[in-house]
Amino acid sequence: MTTRSGRVPAQEIRQRMLDAGRDLALEAGAALTIEHLRLEEVIQRAKVPRSSAYRVWPFKEDYTDDLLCYLAGAGSWFSDRSVLSPDTSSAVRQLITDNQPLLATEDGRRALLREVVRVTADRNYRALSDSLQWRLHMALVATLGSTRTGAARRKIAASLEAAQSRSREVMVGLFGIVATELGLRPRDPALTIEHLQLAGGLFIQSMALRNVQVQTALAGDSVDDGLVDDNSADDGLVDDGLAPEADAVRHVDGLLNTSIPGPGLRGGTAPWSLAALGYLGMVEAFVELDPDFVPPGAARP
Repeated sequence: MTTRSGRVPAQEIRQRMLDAGRDLALEAGAALTIEHLRLEEVIQRAKVPRSSAYRVWPFKEDYTDDLLCYLAGAGSWFSDRSVLSPDTSSAVRQLITDNQPLLATEDGRRALLREVVRVTADRNYRALSDSLQWRLHMALVATLGSTRTGAARRKIAASLEAAQSRSREVMVGLFGIVATELGLRPRDPALTIEHLQLAGGLFIQSMALRNVQVQTALAGDSVDDGLVDDNSADDGLVDDGLAPEADAVRHVDGLLNTSIPGPGLRGGTAPWSLAALGYLGMVEAFVELDPDFVPPGAARP
């Protein structure tokens, strides 16, 4: 009697199908296309037996629900990282280490806090603007109300919130380190670091979403959308009744991405993005320097 060999375990089938669906969704570039994915196309991408896939999901709607939950949760951009770009934490620690003498005065601590905000907010804004995975996650959030109904919708919403909560915990932890190192305290005891990071994170994400919109309008591939006149020798944007709109796009791009002189270390100036300056305003509204702070390692008078 011979035994059957080479049968792929159901859990592996499931994971390969979900990963293949995520890849196809990212390539499509819009969460709204997920429900229009052809199951046969996913099976081909996953390289799994057709019969095995249909044993796991007898109906396409079952697969769609599981894929949306996967994209919102375990397969989410937020599932294993924070909103912050990956090297932000090490950059902040190095910045504080390199400027230890500034901790001795209130002005120095304020300048160092602002530099930390400038570096982290700008890194975060640019990383989100460039991330296809983050765009897919935000598309899921934006289309949740029309994507599915009933229990599936609630499950997807819960998965989205859980993934974002894990990300927020990392951000709160990092800001807690900054608060300890620089001697920060809440302006109002009722306001916590979690309040700041929830508001600040949403602010940076909204700025990045606007930047995605603007860069898409400016992109060269907008030829396919009828936004570019191939005969234009000016700047690649059409002049067929769309010139005012093109000027508006360029204007907003300048507001978002042209550096603005702002506070720097040791009394100097530094180039700030609009996103970073806006985030600084939120930070300084929520926290203040503790006048009784003693830097780590310093002797108390």
